[in-house]
Amino acid sequence: MKKFRFNENINEFEIDHRCIEEGVKFAEKKNYPAIRIVDLKEDGKACYLDLSPLFGNTFIESLSISDDVKISKVSLEALYSMESLTKLSFQDKKIQPDYSKLSNLQVLYMKFSDLPTGFSCLEKMTDLLITSLNHENCSFFDGLHSLKELRLSGGKLQTLFGIEKAVNLMDVKIDHCSKLHDISSLSALKNLKNVHIEKCKLATDFSSLTDNTTLTHLFASTIDSISFIPTMPKLTSLHFWDLTDGDLSPLLEAKSLKEVDFYPNKKHYSYTFEEINSLLEKRHPQKIS
Repeated sequence: MKKFRFNENINEFEIDHRCIEEGVKFAEKKNYPAIRIVDLKEDGKACYLDLSPLFGNTFIESLSISDDVKISKVSLEALYSMESLTKLSFQDKKIQPDYSKLSNLQVLYMKFSDLPTGFSCLEKMTDLLITSLNHENCSFFDGLHSLKELRLSGGKLQTLFGIEKAVNLMDVKIDHCSKLHDISSLSALKNLKNVHIEKCKLATDFSSLTDNTTLTHLFASTIDSISFIPTMPKLTSLHFWDLTDGDLSPLLEAKSLKEVDFYPNKKHYSYTFEEINSLLEKRHPQKIS
């Protein structure tokens, strides 16, 4: 059985969970600071994940625990002693760190299990991905003052209440949140540049973005109306799949808008894709895609 390997596709050194001690020693010799714990045997058996060989580690900056490692039990104490650790990634609900002991994290990709302990201590975090968010809102976002990029995928999220606590957010991407119906808290974010809402069937009212002065790119699966678009002086790009009221004329009043993309053309739309982009191109001669 192979014990470890370097994965060039993701630029991480992969170590079988049975061989962590040996793999970490090899990684240090080769100067591989990004480690991914995997199951190279691929037997699918649940295991006790022993992270003790990581105790006191000073060279690992990024640690990822692959979802192919089936965990029956895990001790996380070693993580808290890794002074160089700035990125952590996992997708197993049994992994529930005390984030007050991981305050140097800058990047976190996690599967939600319960309200996280010490989450407000992640004051240096700039990039956050949460999957299967089993909470109705973002009220636990206290302290995330450095957060710039947020991705939420799946789960029971209903509103974005609390997201405004992440005052420096610039990029928000939310997908497959079937219960999400209220995104109005986005309007409180004063540094927002990009919003991407995909396959959230109840999140169709974007009128709360009226008069937004920072947003440059907007993607939405379905939008009730785009009548608010002309009030957004920085918006350059709009992508959507379905426009409920079909009225595309507000796009011609949006002075900053350069790119519009939607598919397919629908009978109730006031313009086709080709027509609207032709009109925009006359105003902005550069290539419209």
